[in-house]
Amino acid sequence: MNFFNMALDFIFPPICGICGEINKNYICTKCYKDIRRLEKCITNKYNNKYYSEHLYIFKYEGTIRKKIIEYKFEDKAYLYKTFSEIFIKNKTVCNYIKKYDVLIPVPISNKRKRKRGYNQSELICKELSTKLDVPICMNVVIKYKDNKSQSTLNKAERIKNVEDVYIIKNINKIKDKKVLLVDDIYTTGSTVNEIANNLIKSGVKDVGIITIAKD
Repeated sequence: MNFFNMALDFIFPPICGICGEINKNYICTKCYKDIRRLEKCITNKYNNKYYSEHLYIFKYEGTIRKKIIEYKFEDKAYLYKTFSEIFIKNKTVCNYIKKYDVLIPVPISNKRKRKRGYNQSELICKELSTKLDVPICMNVVIKYKDNKSQSTLNKAERIKNVEDVYIIKNINKIKDKKVLLVDDIYTTGSTVNEIANNLIKSGVKDVGIITIAKD
């Protein structure tokens, strides 16, 4: 276990993210069985996007929706452990992730990160990188402009809202590689498509997406 994970384990004691009971795996057996019934684990292929495929585990509804909202907006950062564990327990998900050369979390602006205290996608991405031994590339995709929240916009507005918001740095880390973008929710795909476009222009071989849920 590296220092980063030791520090997070100290800050976020091991409890089941669903029911709140103490559990070293961050999800208890009963809750995991209940969650498994909700799993879809669907991979969509695309030939009209800048990314080639997207895997998500759940529909954005019910318990999953509630927990993602808590994770992002109610200071329950420890839920990254629960979501990561759900990813790792799924063989299809693990095989999907391991196809890629590097993982990159979808960034949030510095302003939003200061307010929230963490980037929800980054925490999950780091855990997946550690547990599945797939390198993570930080400081490659940078969100340098704080735009409106995508959740308040329609599809056309979402596309416009993410234009010229992201830049790519340290291109040598990703050139000719297959990159997997890690995020929490997929709605229209506007954000990840804009990032994928920038990555492809920077010499990335292929871009895939993985999210907890799809709305």
